[in-house]
Amino acid sequence: MVISSASRTDKPFAVIHSGECYTSAVLINLLHDTSPPVLALLAEKHGLQRIPGLTARNLITRILARVADEDLLDLQNELVAARFGALPIDALLEIALIGEQDHKGGGSKPRMDQISLDEATLLRSGPPRWDYTMRGHDQVIDVAQRLLACDCEFFSFASKRQVLCKHLATAFKLIPSTYAREALIDLLVVRRYGDRQEDRWDFDSPRAA
Repeated sequence: MVISSASRTDKPFAVIHSGECYTSAVLINLLHDTSPPVLALLAEKHGLQRIPGLTARNLITRILARVADEDLLDLQNELVAARFGALPIDALLEIALIGEQDHKGGGSKPRMDQISLDEATLLRSGPPRWDYTMRGHDQVIDVAQRLLACDCEFFSFASKRQVLCKHLATAFKLIPSTYAREALIDLLVVRRYGDRQEDRWDFDSPRAA
């Protein structure tokens, strides 16, 4: 699953599978994370007659069965935009710096005040890939391959939770904002709502990248 190149102008929060028409795990999980009143409004908006008393599960089943594939993609984009579209890059990074479980348990996150943008040296300029080095560590952001890499110690274990280190967070502040926002939203969407086997970003070492 990749972010479409067209999404930068038409649908900046689109998360789509390459040319295949089927219901994504992202959409299903987004719908299950939506309240019944909102589901009823969305169903009506997409042409379905309102039926009082339907449960959330009934509404989701009805939406998935009766709304056209292209409209389901639009619906997915609406739900993604509602959750993340208004957030600035700094807010998206705050979320990306901690894992989903850490939201509940108050887990620690890297301190961004310990690193400066001036410490980063650009080695390769994108799009779609940017390579940086800072404080003796190398970083890669590849939005086309949905790949993130750093060789710092924190990243070696944080990557298992799809969490950014402070070096990659700094690199995201340096690449063009359009690509940064698109990649961060995609990362957060698939981390929270995607299929664990298919929809993940790759977290790797710069040497392997």
